[in-house]
Amino acid sequence: MKPVVELKTLHLTTPFRIAHGASSSRQVVRLSGGGAVGEAPFVPYYHENVESTLGWLQAGQGPAPSRAAELALDLWRLDLEGRRAGSPLSALVPVSLPKRPGLIPGCRSFSIPTSLEEFAVLVQETAQQFQVLKLKLGSGDSEYDGQIVAVARQAAPKAKLLVDVNGGWSVTDAAKMILKLEAYSLELIEQPIHHDGGILAWQELRLALPRIATPLYADESAQTAADVPALLSLVEGVNVKLLKCRSFSGAIEMIQAARSHGLGVLLGCMIESSIGITAAAHLAPWSDYADLDGHLYLAEDDYQGVTFDSKGCLIMPDAPGLGVRRR
Repeated sequence: MKPVVELKTLHLTTPFRIAHGASSSRQVVRLSGGGAVGEAPFVPYYHENVESTLGWLQAGQGPAPSRAAELALDLWRLDLEGRRAGSPLSALVPVSLPKRPGLIPGCRSFSIPTSLEEFAVLVQETAQQFQVLKLKLGSGDSEYDGQIVAVARQAAPKAKLLVDVNGGWSVTDAAKMILKLEAYSLELIEQPIHHDGGILAWQELRLALPRIATPLYADESAQTAADVPALLSLVEGVNVKLLKCRSFSGAIEMIQAARSHGLGVLLGCMIESSIGITAAAHLAPWSDYADLDGHLYLAEDDYQGVTFDSKGCLIMPDAPGLGVRRR
């Protein structure tokens, strides 16, 4: 069976700003057929070709031209198999991999704000439900980045704060900012330096820092399981995303690699619909942090899957495969 291939534009309620730039919409490639569905996002800073991705998925010949092509096809196939077998995606995780018991707290992320006053109100309102909040930094003004964290901490004094710089600081600025932000009791700082600097940049950063309490996590610097060993002693954890790993099994392998080396796991996502978010959420019990809210920025999410309870914890659908359905 060949799936139907669709290119879909997802419009955001407000522009989402990170160090890489701002977006008001995102595109995803979506596959459907046999009652199953799969999806993968096109991320602007990955520069993946939409036309070649669609062409490959329709023709199915030669090597996949993009992460999006591989992931969308993988999730559709797994959804199809899971629905037929009556088992969820999470059943594919090896029983040997340690799992978190109980409810998994979700995380709400904030793009780089344009108004600190409005940002303070938004953080305060969001913290009434979610106890884990993620701040995007890398605005180009390190002083402003520091103000973002200060405002968030004042607005949500009891929340767990994660900071994601998306490589927006130089090594010199990162060393200064990390020390400065120690005062705010952050859970972690993610990708403070640009991944183009490679391992040498991480080594330089660590040499510039005395012993710090705040864990550092790699995102863009750790694309797959193969990248994990080189980061040992340089980071305390890695961000695992389905798109980076190109498949659900690739994400499992990256989690296994992180755990085998004693590293933490931040389960992340892109801006995508509930299809992609719910697929990733099946791995939440094997993560330390579940940053899975990319669908909440959409003006219209045409699928329903994972949701959040009144305390911001994940509620997984009771259905096989991905577990999603059309609204």
